[in-house]
Amino acid sequence: MPRYYELVTERARNFIKKVKLFTELEKIVIMLNEKEIKDWYDRKHRILGENAWRPYEAYPIFLDYLNVTSGKTLLDIGCGTGYLLKAADQRGLETYGVDISDEAVKIAKKNSPNSKIIVGKGEELEFPPLFFDYVTCIGALEHFLDMELSIKEMLRVAKKGALFCIVVPNINFFVWKIGGIKGTEQKDINEKLLSLKDWKNILLKEEFEILKIYQDKYIFKANNIFQSLNPLAIVKRTICKSMYYFLPLKYAYQFIFIMEKVK
Repeated sequence: MPRYYELVTERARNFIKKVKLFTELEKIVIMLNEKEIKDWYDRKHRILGENAWRPYEAYPIFLDYLNVTSGKTLLDIGCGTGYLLKAADQRGLETYGVDISDEAVKIAKKNSPNSKIIVGKGEELEFPPLFFDYVTCIGALEHFLDMELSIKEMLRVAKKGALFCIVVPNINFFVWKIGGIKGTEQKDINEKLLSLKDWKNILLKEEFEILKIYQDKYIFKANNIFQSLNPLAIVKRTICKSMYYFLPLKYAYQFIFIMEKVK
């Protein structure tokens, strides 16, 4: 019996060592992935500057969906060039932003100097619990390495009754379906594409009540039919733009989830 016990104990120790080694290797891989992602976004913001993402005019609509009230606090996660923060500041909100990219934070601070903006990641928000009245995450959640942890962090820093605006991509976007394309340029680093049903399932697992889901129609509004005079291209862009009026939600480009923290 003692010999059997020693054998089992030794095997258990070896197993624990392997688990610890695997955990350390996993941490190294995550760190490498984070560095690659950070470098990608730093490079994009360094090259394109304020034009890295949508123009300022594209962001106030998200605040309209939230029906924001001046004097309250707002956190924008993955704040990019800071245009949403600028729009929120102009409506009298106390604004905070976080982005993984140092270059993005530099631009955001320039565009929204009254906002408190830091470098950080969605999985580890450096803000106190129950602090924010509004949380926005526009086209960023799908790029986080740990989406579930990021969502829990959003909820942790939000007050009970806080409102959220989260924009995420649709794997069933009709243009991607027709063209055999999946995702944006960011798919090369990390991008999770899901259907409307799957996004609902993920979000409803947490402390959210979904109040409304809108289509993100920016790409249709921004589509210039006559950007080239090629007749075939004009016809294609005209058809694409007409979808703005008729496209069912399940085939939208992105979903805009307006939600409330209920616990």
